[in-house]
Amino acid sequence: MKTIFISVASYRDFYCSKTLESIYSNAEYPDRVIVGLCIQNEDADEKCVLAQDTYKNNIRTINIKAHEAKGPTWARYLCATLMQGEDYFLQIDSHTLFEKNWDSTLVAMIEDIKQNTESKKVVISHYPPNYDDIKDDSRNVHMVETLCGSFFNDDGVVSFLGAEKVDMEKYKYVQTPHIAAGMFFCEGSCVKEVPYDPYLPDLFVGEEILHSARIWTSGYDIYTPTQIVVYHLYTREDQPHVWDDKKTYNNKHALNKVKMLMTMEPDSGVVIPEHVLDSIEKYGLGSARTLQDYFDYAGIDLKNKKVTKQFCPHKTGPPPSPPDQSGSISLYGSGIDLYGIKLSYLSAAFLFLLCILIYFIIVFLWIRRRR
Repeated sequence: MKTIFISVASYRDFYCSKTLESIYSNAEYPDRVIVGLCIQNEDADEKCVLAQDTYKNNIRTINIKAHEAKGPTWARYLCATLMQGEDYFLQIDSHTLFEKNWDSTLVAMIEDIKQNTESKKVVISHYPPNYDDIKDDSRNVHMVETLCGSFFNDDGVVSFLGAEKVDMEKYKYVQTPHIAAGMFFCEGSCVKEVPYDPYLPDLFVGEEILHSARIWTSGYDIYTPTQIVVYHLYTREDQPHVWDDKKTYNNKHALNKVKMLMTMEPDSGVVIPEHVLDSIEKYGLGSARTLQDYFDYAGIDLKNKKVTKQFCPHKTGPPPSPPDQSGSISLYGSGIDLYGIKLSYLSAAFLFLLCILIYFIIVFLWIRRRR
């Protein structure tokens, strides 16, 4: 078994220690797993530490004050600087749980795809199922959330639609043009060939489409995992987020850099600073395929700002209509998207019942007052 480097960017996240515990307790070869951890905390925040001493030396850490944070894309760059030639690279968020033997499963996945398809440069990525799904003993790990489609968001940048379950025992090798930030696995050489860009301050929306295009134009084929290996906590309503904490949070420069690289229409009146522009050549697109090749493959129509393809093998025709970004309720792979907030079905049901309870309390108090 070769070594695996895991990039874990954590912002004031008290689930982080549980993530570390899940990584090492569920790895088949935990001694060969290295974590590159970027912790962005206030002094009073709960520490992100591994309780057991056995693998503490396998964790390399960068500590940043929370007020110095510059968004998740920048934090992932810092994590990548901690790599020291490991054979494989896995990117997750700091609120992730792992299936048993996840490490050998992922390595075998890459090798299987390389041996049984024409792809020799392989990336595995998707939106993982919801955090609480791991508690379901009847779960089918071969029903895998797949990134089927995308759409133009209100910022004029392509975002990904919610994932849909695909039976990977029936459709084994499913390619997409989409790399998700919460689960991304590849050989370590990929990170050297397509290095993380440190000059994307405060970028969140726009991170995934740019990374997807950079990876794909560098000659990599993107596959959905053939089985589930990780679970992701999507909402974290009880925790702080950098875009809420940071009064100077501003993603406009980075977002316009994304648009420039992707030849999308930039925002008018926004001047991108020189230090952000200077990095375009080093952290730009690949040369194995063209950007237009990527757009054609992904079905992205820049002129008309629409997407014409979907990538779920059990479906035909164009992707579903994009969500109503002015406010909507829609389904995603493992739950409900409520005005941009992802809730598991259990959480959504609890919220619904809570609203009903509040309604009856208000009615009861109103009736009493009337008497």
